[in-house]
Amino acid sequence: MYSGVILKKEKIAEHTFHLKVQSSDFAQMNYVPGFTADVYVGNPYDNPFCEHRKYSFWNYDPVYHTADFALCTFSNGKGARWIQSAQVGEPVYFNQPQGKLLVDNTADNYLLIGDVTSLSHLYELHRGITISKNVRSFIYTECNDDLFADIDQSFPLDCHVISAKSVTENVKQILLLSENVENTIVYNFGDPGVCMAIHAAFKNEYHVPLKNLRTKPFWK
Repeated sequence: MYSGVILKKEKIAEHTFHLKVQSSDFAQMNYVPGFTADVYVGNPYDNPFCEHRKYSFWNYDPVYHTADFALCTFSNGKGARWIQSAQVGEPVYFNQPQGKLLVDNTADNYLLIGDVTSLSHLYELHRGITISKNVRSFIYTECNDDLFADIDQSFPLDCHVISAKSVTENVKQILLLSENVENTIVYNFGDPGVCMAIHAAFKNEYHVPLKNLRTKPFWK
């Protein structure tokens, strides 16, 4: 188990907090953009039944061993309540960071698709993709107040205020980005219904190989 200290906690959107953690344990990992950490919503040494929540690395600084996370509070569950009460200077505990939805620079073209719950993960992937690549994006949200800029605002994504319930409409707008899907990796995260509709469209209509469809619902 890793441990660190909270250096910063700031509310950056209607349902999102920015958390910065410093830990010497970070030096043990071979970081790749797309890593996640299982963060305990309490002290697992005091409470052996303490639960954890999975959060994406938004940014990592290997010099100062600091990591940034964007924690959403849509559900008002245990993770949401923990971040609202957490204070700067307090310890934080987490398992060894790892990941499956990692940056992959083997394609020529990229599509980054998701909602606010996946926004920090997509920002980090975007910064990890080689600058010579062709990157297009479609971020959807029902409320503009839920959006937040990237940590250094260097690689913005294309954001749209649109209902996630209008799955068919979302798919049509996203497919407009995809006239050429040759050698394209599609990172498709966020609302489960929208994710599956987009995944099916790229698979069945555009015949994108399954190995290039990186689909993962991010639950609110």
